[in-house]
Amino acid sequence: MAFKYALQPLLRLRQSLERQEEQRLFAIAAIVARLRAEIEQLNQSDVMARRAELNEMAGMAHGASLQFAAVCGAAFQATRKKLGLQLEEAERRRLLQLREYQTVRQKREIIEGLRERQEAAYELEFARHEQQTADEAFLICHHSLSNE
Repeated sequence: MAFKYALQPLLRLRQSLERQEEQRLFAIAAIVARLRAEIEQLNQSDVMARRAELNEMAGMAHGASLQFAAVCGAAFQATRKKLGLQLEEAERRRLLQLREYQTVRQKREIIEGLRERQEAAYELEFARHEQQTADEAFLICHHSLSNE
């Protein structure tokens, strides 16, 4: 007879909940990665703009060009600050979700560990029963042979 775990439906539920929390964690991690990439791209664009600015200054730039560069610099700072705040919020959400995932995973591992212990106990008891049956068969056979 095969091992049947009485809490198998609960284990399946815990596994499902763990997968859901893991998917949420992946989604938030993707947002964090996207924001980091946007910040990096913004920083690279700023470096390129600064180089172009320096080249223009070397060529005696006009006042309008300098004013445009100042406006672009201010827009960069505002955008950088906005993305930084979004990244902080996304990181906070990611850490909260990570804690939630770890909690759900731990609960699943507890139920799974209980299952493994019960299955090991079942297998041990089954092996004992098989051995007892073999011993009894041997004794019956040995007893029958000695009576003849």
